[in-house]
Amino acid sequence: MIYSKESIEKFVNDLSAKLPAPGGGSASALVGAIASSLNCMVANFTIGNEKYKEFEKECLNLLNESVNLRNDLLNLMELDIETYTLVSKAYKMPKETEAQRFERDKVIEEVTKKATEVPYKIIKLCHRILLVCKPLLNKGNKNLVTDVGVAALLALSSMKSAFLNVKINLFYLKDKEYKNKIMEDINLILKESELIEKMIWEECNKRF
Repeated sequence: MIYSKESIEKFVNDLSAKLPAPGGGSASALVGAIASSLNCMVANFTIGNEKYKEFEKECLNLLNESVNLRNDLLNLMELDIETYTLVSKAYKMPKETEAQRFERDKVIEEVTKKATEVPYKIIKLCHRILLVCKPLLNKGNKNLVTDVGVAALLALSSMKSAFLNVKINLFYLKDKEYKNKIMEDINLILKESELIEKMIWEECNKRF
């Protein structure tokens, strides 16, 4: 099933049910896609408006970037479900003999890394959403500034949600070098993202 082709009602019903997937990873990807959709809306209401003619070219680029980010996040929503299935299958592999246990551990390590990459990518994409929010705040249609604020809040929320999914996957990995590299990178991205979101939040509250 491709949830991005289904109704929102279908997704939230399955998310609510006693099913292995979708779960938190898919939910965080969807929230990120919604954040980018809001940026698309703001850009669309800016392009073609004479008041913002000087920003038209930049807003067109921001719109194209936002469409790509939205689509990439919807793809990750599906990929999160696929990788969870792989992890689940790996844990069901036989472990009666030493050879079986060795093979099982190897496969678990491999698929857990794949499962880690999905929320890690969500974090990086949502960081880019915030980088789109930044210029849209002052160059986008001023009537929609709070929509930029909502996009920023949702993007950061998606990032933090995905970070929880990264952490639980890293917990089960043995590759310390890989774990340290991922954590170091994410901490840097989150730090910058939190500063951008804080600035946008404060600016939105100053205006209204």
